[in-house]
Amino acid sequence: MWSDQKILAAILLLATPAFAQRWKVQYFFDESRDTLVIEDLAFPSAERGIAVGAIIDELGKKAPRYTTLLTSDGGDHWTLSPLLDPPRSIFFLDDSTGWMVTDNAFWFTAESGKSWKKIAPQIKPDKKMGPTPAGGLITRVWFVDAHRGFACGLQKAVYETKDGGATWTVVAEAAQPAGDPSHTNYTRIAFDGLNGVIVGVSTPPRHDDPALPSWMEPERAARRKQVPTLTLMLESRNGGEKWTSQTAPLMGAISSIRVLGSDSLAVFEYNESFRWPSEVFRFDTRSGVPASIYRDQLRVSDCALFPGPRAFLAAVEPPGKLNSVPIPGKVRILTSTNWDVWTEMKVDYKANARSLIMAGPDADHQWVATDTGMILHLIP
Repeated sequence: MWSDQKILAAILLLATPAFAQRWKVQYFFDESRDTLVIEDLAFPSAERGIAVGAIIDELGKKAPRYTTLLTSDGGDHWTLSPLLDPPRSIFFLDDSTGWMVTDNAFWFTAESGKSWKKIAPQIKPDKKMGPTPAGGLITRVWFVDAHRGFACGLQKAVYETKDGGATWTVVAEAAQPAGDPSHTNYTRIAFDGLNGVIVGVSTPPRHDDPALPSWMEPERAARRKQVPTLTLMLESRNGGEKWTSQTAPLMGAISSIRVLGSDSLAVFEYNESFRWPSEVFRFDTRSGVPASIYRDQLRVSDCALFPGPRAFLAAVEPPGKLNSVPIPGKVRILTSTNWDVWTEMKVDYKANARSLIMAGPDADHQWVATDTGMILHLIP
């Protein structure tokens, strides 16, 4: 039951111009028997947007076609351009300068993704040297400037570069947290100024893992209890010059993290049997105490955080009883300015997805990409 204060706060929020905004489908890949699965999205400015993904033949007769999706006019027009490798993620420092991680390599662009140059990265000799990023371990990168950046990925891999990605050194602190590298991955990187976070998870194999996908055995999946996993976190307050590591046995795994000053938001996703599909936590680095700020029957897969504060949650309404049914559900997007009251925004009724990605330079210029070939734009 909401208190009178919460009801009043919700009424005041709905009366503000920002909460009159709505989400419109700006782009939809609509080709017969083909689906565009968007893997990542970047909008370094209000005009320039880049998405990467794979065009999948629903009948399975053709091999996947890998592609970028580009706009230079705020999403009014989009252009498809082929890629040679399966894309995993992208990071853009500005309108022109960006990096892409694929299954087998790194790529660099100085032309807003119109063309890409393959980088052959090398690891500098180190006693604790891990496999090279080109070996397929790396899943994400983040650059603090044109030369210095960080990479993370499978088997506890975290690396640093000071020459734009040509050579990399191992971040030794990444190996300090407990967890067998064979099932321990660093999955997300986020910076805001000098404050940086790299997070990961260690998930030992379970003997009760079903032989068939959970959606094919719903009764068994519903009985499969959510158990704590080991969440890993590396923190830096000096732009990545020095990292401190910590671990905590927490439910679920972090699917998104955003940093704003001393604040950060983290989305945890849970398995089929848990009471909620996901939960959003606010971390205040000054107090070190996490606080749960959103949990409901919507499956949140990404978030965005801006000064004000102003926060967004991108979520999907599960179409069935299980949280992870591989069937698209309706897209739901929520916003808040106080961490306490979350208001659902108007979303184009056509929008559906299994997972979502948020991107944009500020709170008034936001986009959401779906794994069903749609890109939504926040409009007045």
